[in-house]
Amino acid sequence: MAASLYIPDSIDCAELELISTLIKPLDSLPKDEFIRAWSSLAYLFPQLHPDSWDEPDGGWPASLVPLATEAWRRIEAGELDGDEVYPSDAQWCGLYDQMSEHTPDELEHRRKLALLCRGSIDG
Repeated sequence: MAASLYIPDSIDCAELELISTLIKPLDSLPKDEFIRAWSSLAYLFPQLHPDSWDEPDGGWPASLVPLATEAWRRIEAGELDGDEVYPSDAQWCGLYDQMSEHTPDELEHRRKLALLCRGSIDG
């Protein structure tokens, strides 16, 4: 199973992706659409850890728990791999895009991640 990767281009793109997905029946979403929403969540909320979604002190807002519940259903069904469950590149880019100053290494890393993911989800 090849990993589906997605990194939002901006905070606005991530918000739109997440909001438009949360109003749909999550269990019937195609995998790529689900991955876009899940990665957008990691981008927007880097402090949330996928493993703590059902813990009282995990910090997960009630509005996002359904997405995490669906993620774990898919994980247990073998539909998602490690990179899809833990979209650390999307998380890193979300943090990066909120920073006001960047080192040359950070700029290069963000550029490479953007190029890597351009065709990954649809390709």
